[in-house]
Parts: sequence; structure tokens; C-alpha cells
Amino acid sequence: MPVVPALRRRSKGCGLGSVVVIGKWFVLGLAALSLVGWVCCVWLRRRRRAAAIGVGTVAMLLTLATVADLVNVHYGYLPRVDDVVGVTSWPTAPARDAIAAMPNRPHRRGSVIALPVAGKHSGFGTHRALVYLPPQYFTEPGARFPVVYLLHGSPGAPVDWYRANEAATTGALLASTGQPAILVAPRVSHDWLDDSECVDRPSEHIETYLIDDVIPTVDTELRTLPDRADRVFAGMSAGGFCALNLGLRHRDLVGTVVAMSGLAEPTHSGGMAGLFGPRPDLAAVAAANTPVRYARALPPSPPMRIWLDCGRGDREALRDTRTMAGLLTHRDGFDVVLRLRPGGHDYGVWRPALRDSLRWAVPTSTLATMS
Repeated sequence: MPVVPALRRRSKGCGLGSVVVIGKWFVLGLAALSLVGWVCCVWLRRRRRAAAIGVGTVAMLLTLATVADLVNVHYGYLPRVDDVVGVTSWPTAPARDAIAAMPNRPHRRGSVIALPVAGKHSGFGTHRALVYLPPQYFTEPGARFPVVYLLHGSPGAPVDWYRANEAATTGALLASTGQPAILVAPRVSHDWLDDSECVDRPSEHIETYLIDDVIPTVDTELRTLPDRADRVFAGMSAGGFCALNLGLRHRDLVGTVVAMSGLAEPTHSGGMAGLFGPRPDLAAVAAANTPVRYARALPPSPPMRIWLDCGRGDREALRDTRTMAGLLTHRDGFDVVLRLRPGGHDYGVWRPALRDSLRWAVPTSTLATMS
């Protein structure tokens, strides 16, 4: 049998790449350097004009960097220098090598691959999903695993789960506690600013892409447990709405939903017509994608497990999270967990929420083998 190339290792965190840029002292340091630059610029203005212009340019860049990092600190979006410059800080492997990996070539913390998913049914095109494979995927070549689908927010991209939300770290934690799972972060929008709400709209069919393209591709290419009981939809912010809406709309495919800071109805800058298009059945289509409206009519079967998580300072999402918990808690067929924690609409809430919710959602493994 061919020898599989060794999987790439996680960077050891040496040098500037591991420097945390969302800490208080880093921001204060940037601000201090910016202030020194402006003071020097003023002092040089009448003595050496050319030097003053150069120093002023540097001071301007430092000021912009300080403001940008203050925003970054608020959301906790890019924790390290590596994240800012786009360097991966998690274990990676080529998709082909990882899927065919031999038992003697594992990475002790698992690896992340880029799995191409063609939009055969949706027409959405081919996009790469970032997929975490636990170490047991390589050490137990006959085993199958549950799958968690991680739906990003807007603005957002699949890589957000691995940078700001540290999904690979959470995946390794699950694997170490006997809950190994495959984590799939697919693209659910055309670009970073595109707000798809994961619905089928005139310009893109994201619901069809996820249900008819992504899930079948993952189940075909990877060793999954292709049963609703072993399939989780999880999302943050707009992705939280996606997970809730798609999970409730496709209960035959998904047994567990994790909604973090998600609203209970679709939102779009252009309104419902901007989201779904100016169609004659617009009101009915919008209602069919509004969990807070259709939740009361949901039947008790098949059973659903739902984890609702939100920061107490996140007013709008907190309101909708509590409303959905009230609608579904104590309903036959629904096992609902409501978790409120300190924080707002940011990764300071979503990082621990992902860890806590998946430890609840992912079953303890018996390493089911391929038939």
C-alpha cells in the first residue's frame, strides 16, 4: 500500500505569530506608539518637514491599527498575529491524504482539511468546506463518526470557526474525552459581506446547497454516521438563525441544533423582498422561514435536541433566544437547553458556547465500524 505523506503539524507558536493582539497591553502599546509618533511629528514639523511627513504617516498607520484592534478586541475576531496575517495555527492536511491516511500517520490532535463541495443541485458552485477530522479518524480506519455542521455568521466565512472560535481546539478536546466528531464548516454565502440567511433566494440557493450538496458529499467522501441522531447543525449570529431554521425545517436529517446568539426570524437590509425576491407568495415563504412563527405548530416527532446560547448583553438576540426557549421548552419531542452567559454579540461568548454545547450534543463514542 502507498505510504501516505505525513500530515502538517500545528505551528509551535514561536516568534511573533503566537502574540495575542486582543489583550489590553497590546492595545495600550499600539496607542502609546501612536501617541509618540504624533508628538514626534509635531516636534519635527518646523525643523525637518520631510521627516515630519514620514513620522506622521507612521503615526497615522499606528492610529488606524489601534482603532482596528479596538474593534477586534470587542469582537475577539482575530486573537493572534498569525490570524491577522492569515497563517493557520491548527493542524492541517491535504484532503486526499487525510481521507486515505494510514493508522501509523495520525496527528495527535486531529487535522483540518479543505473538502471541495460542488453545488450540483443548488447551482452554488464549488466551494471548499473546512473539515476537522479527529485523531481517531486516522487511528481507527474502520470507524465512523458523528458530524457537526458549523454555519458561519454574516459578515463571515468558514475560517472564522477555526480562527476566532478555535473549533480545532474544541474538536481535539472532544476527541480526548471520548466524543470524537467530524466538524464541517461549509461556505454559506458568496462572500464575506453576503447575508444569505441560509435560504433559497434568486441569487443563491444556500438551503439546497447545504441539504442536497454538502451533506451528501460529506457522507460520501468521509466516514460518517449518516443518521439524523448523529448529525448536528450549529451556528453563531446569523449562522445561529441558519442552524435553528434549517434544523427545524429538516428534522428528518438533523437531530440536534445549537443556536448561538441567533435571531428567530430572517433579517436582511432589503427586507423580505430583498432576501427572497419580489414573488407573489413572499409572505408565505417568509413565514415558512421564521421559527418564531411556525414553532407552535411543530409536531413532536421526530424528537429534537436544541441548545440555545446567548450573551446577557446581546439584547436583540437575547430576546429571541428566550422567546424560542419559551416556545419549545416542555413541548413533547423537544429537549431544550437554555444557556445565558456574560458577554455580548462576540466570540467571547461563542468560543465557550461552542465547547459547552458540543460536549452536550456529541454522543460518547462507541466507534461504530463500517459495515
